[in-house]
Amino acid sequence: MRRAAALAAALLVLVSCAKSPATAKPLSEKGEKLYSVKGKILGRDASDNSLRLDHEAIPGFMEAMAMDYPERGAKVQELPADKSKIVARLHVTDDKVWITDVKRVP
Repeated sequence: MRRAAALAAALLVLVSCAKSPATAKPLSEKGEKLYSVKGKILGRDASDNSLRLDHEAIPGFMEAMAMDYPERGAKVQELPADKSKIVARLHVTDDKVWITDVKRVP
């Protein structure tokens, strides 16, 4: 009986500590560079939690273009609607890019 209660308690702890896919990765990583990105949401893919952005040039990093970016820290279904103008933080490492802090702008 005690063993079953201990197992149930352990499962409860694991379930309460589980992270959603949007927050499973850290928002920041060692050695990253940060940029501000401005653009418009063209679409989203909930299966990999990414946004397709048509963004302005990012000084010191890349020209204006349309590109998919994984989002960390929020579920893409909860972000501003498609066609919304946004600003976000772009995180860049040697082998990855992702966005955080997506905010709608007028």
